[in-house]
Amino acid sequence: MNAIMTFASAADQMQRYDAVRRRNAEQAYHRQADYNGRNQKMLDDLEALLTGKKEPDAGQESREFKKLDAGQVKQIALPLGKTLEETIDAWRDVRREAISAPEPTTADHQLAATASAKIMETEARLALQKREQSQMEAESSRAKVEAFKVVSMDLPTDLEREMLLEQKRFAKAISAYSIQVEAKRNGFIAEWPSYNKIA
Repeated sequence: MNAIMTFASAADQMQRYDAVRRRNAEQAYHRQADYNGRNQKMLDDLEALLTGKKEPDAGQESREFKKLDAGQVKQIALPLGKTLEETIDAWRDVRREAISAPEPTTADHQLAATASAKIMETEARLALQKREQSQMEAESSRAKVEAFKVVSMDLPTDLEREMLLEQKRFAKAISAYSIQVEAKRNGFIAEWPSYNKIA
């Protein structure tokens, strides 16, 4: 009798095993079909965009968010504008959307904090860009002024050139003398170098 029960239980186990395999295969098939279906739609949309048959949707980025529990993360597209100002405005919209719920969740607060950090980072980038732009404009204006001075300046005569050289030499000598006087006043004394003879 044990042999019959063992054979029956083995057949029963094989049936369960086959049923599980069929169910797993069906689930894998459905997942693959769903995945391929979504990708096929995406490929068709991309092909239509590339061939010019379809225009890109601007409203596609704004999505309705469902209420999330603690520990869940909102899936959002990173808002990148064509300019830094547009990016800042987009992140402000994300922050406003995150905290607009009557009872914001932890995920909402995290998203708002991330948006605030991105806003500050983008504002800093914008400030650096503006500063760099103003420095470049100042340099170009200085170069123009210098070029205008050179063009408008008359060349000095030999006598004027000698006087300029003499003034430069005099200024250099006064500078060196004043440094020595200041050093002596502070207790520094220039001594001659001493040499030691080593046998």
